[in-house]
Amino acid sequence: MLGVWQSSERIFLITVKESFVALIPFIVVNSSLSLILALVDVWKPVWQQSDNYIWFSQFSVNLHAFFPFLVLLSLSIHFAKYLNLSPVVLASLSIGTLISLHVHPIDTIEVFDHFSEMLTDPWAVVIPIFMAYTLKKVSFIKSLNFIKTSNLNGYLKLHLNLLVPMVISFFVVTIFILISSYFLEYIIEFSLSYLKEAGSYGLVIFRVITTHLLWSVGVHGDIAFNLFMGTDHGLLEPFKNLSINQFMDIFILFGGSGGTMALIIAIFISSKDNGSLNVAKIALPFSFFNINEILIYGLPITFNPKLIIPFVLLPCMNMFLGYFAISWGLLTFSGHSVTWITPPLLNAYIASENFTVVAFQAGLIGLNVMLYLPFVRRFEVLNTGNSLFDNVLEHKIQLQTEFARISELNYVQKQSEELAADNKLQKTIQEVLSGELLLHYQPKICLDTNEVIGFEALLRLRMDSGKIVGPYFIKEFDDAGFANLIDNFVIKTVAEDLLKWHGEGFNPKVSINLNPNNILEKQTQNLLIDMLGSMAHNVEIELLESAFMLDLKRVEETIDLLSSYGFSFVLDDFGTGFSSLSLLSKIRVNGVKLDRSILEHTVDPKGQTLYKHTCMLCKSLGFNLIAEGVETKEEADFVRQAGVDCIQGWLYSKAMPMQEAKKYAQSIETH
Repeated sequence: MLGVWQSSERIFLITVKESFVALIPFIVVNSSLSLILALVDVWKPVWQQSDNYIWFSQFSVNLHAFFPFLVLLSLSIHFAKYLNLSPVVLASLSIGTLISLHVHPIDTIEVFDHFSEMLTDPWAVVIPIFMAYTLKKVSFIKSLNFIKTSNLNGYLKLHLNLLVPMVISFFVVTIFILISSYFLEYIIEFSLSYLKEAGSYGLVIFRVITTHLLWSVGVHGDIAFNLFMGTDHGLLEPFKNLSINQFMDIFILFGGSGGTMALIIAIFISSKDNGSLNVAKIALPFSFFNINEILIYGLPITFNPKLIIPFVLLPCMNMFLGYFAISWGLLTFSGHSVTWITPPLLNAYIASENFTVVAFQAGLIGLNVMLYLPFVRRFEVLNTGNSLFDNVLEHKIQLQTEFARISELNYVQKQSEELAADNKLQKTIQEVLSGELLLHYQPKICLDTNEVIGFEALLRLRMDSGKIVGPYFIKEFDDAGFANLIDNFVIKTVAEDLLKWHGEGFNPKVSINLNPNNILEKQTQNLLIDMLGSMAHNVEIELLESAFMLDLKRVEETIDLLSSYGFSFVLDDFGTGFSSLSLLSKIRVNGVKLDRSILEHTVDPKGQTLYKHTCMLCKSLGFNLIAEGVETKEEADFVRQAGVDCIQGWLYSKAMPMQEAKKYAQSIETH
């Protein structure tokens, strides 16, 4: 029973983590907007009247408001994946429950206000989790499956049999949430009636506990609390010259709610988990300004019992220590106001003009670091050694997905598609055999020196007519199991060309693309070593993200083996399809190549922001950056400003035969 419980807990934590990791780009953009606006408020308040400030401010507010709904969708998708449910069904049920909570008996509310109220409801974070486990439980009741025939398409049969479980799950979860809402509302009102007698410090206690409990279930605690209580309460002064807001900022919110600056320091001190370390690195610059959403959702702290305990209890400890220190006259304040984005230690000095307060705050941070350390170590131990479980779980999910896909396909349609594919393959094979395979080389330009630092080897086909075309046949060959023939040709041709260039005193670095499956095979690895091992320092292997999705452990073993001979590796086409930040924290490659598809969206301000932050994240993780598909000077200037190291694209040159490529590189060097 213990093993089953641990397995269920592990699945729950994996699902929650992936759900929030999928939203990290959104969270980074959101946090950046909040920081920019807060800095403007402090340093350039006159800009608050400008149209640009108003637009960005409203945009930031709307993004924050939309976050709970995005969490609902992400949780629905990921819990559906791990619990073998339909993502569409789970998301639809969760949205239906959310809508039902905001149906007003009298039509006095505007439609826009109705949806605004619904999208910002904190229950949106909790509903999909309750709904997923309820639907899973109810779906196991065989008597509710009223479609018994085996003649019906399996995919259709599955979803028809979900009809009754859907209805039951909807009513169970909706009623549970409604009852919980009334119960929580009663508790809050009851608590507030007693807090009024306790004075402003009682309100501080209530605020600290409430906001951190809300954070622990994925709700933005500070925003939710202020929406319920209003912002005026923060101006009350429980102590002389010190408001509630200032007390919170100085004694509790260093690095953000939970005193998470101390958590970041604890991770840097004791954690050996690359995932946790990389999340901490990304969150660190924001933590200086007391913004901690990246850490809360990236580790995650939310729904994570291993980190929720110190996250909630340490702020309570800080609150009581601060209260007694002030009550005993150890700390005094000048009454100077301090904005919430002021970094820790600095905010303590401005508010007090006294280094005693600074030292006290530093002591709290140090104490919090020591208390966070055992929880960080425990969290790391639980995350280590679970790769076997994760692989088993991953293969199980892949198997479930494959079964669902097969059951969805109609047998006759499948047969006709296979016949059409076979005819197309035979035609393609004849075209390739009657033509000639070639390798052309597209230069990579260093943005610092404006020189050619290498080439990418690209496959071409000279048709029987003499026309040279791109490798349109790759997918058909891959599907038919002929990918190794193409890879063998590429490896042998690159080896011949590098030897020719070496004899001419020209030694460029060449990137090659290999099939994700083949690179894991011993035969391909041996061919690489035999043909290119002596020139490995001049060879860079570009791996698609899909290669890491196949079997991360085997890919890492392959990289380690080939790297020992001098080969280097680049993550290719980042930004197309998979694009997972958690993948960046795991892989050991030398560089990342940004796909043109995300560069195309930089005509839009949001696309520019995403591209720049993607570059910032990659650079902060130590990767060299290559931008491919650069076609205009404006694009080259933009990627240069974004932090890209080198570029390739039609702005400089298309792929060309080896001798033309050499002449091009030498002509660039002479200018």
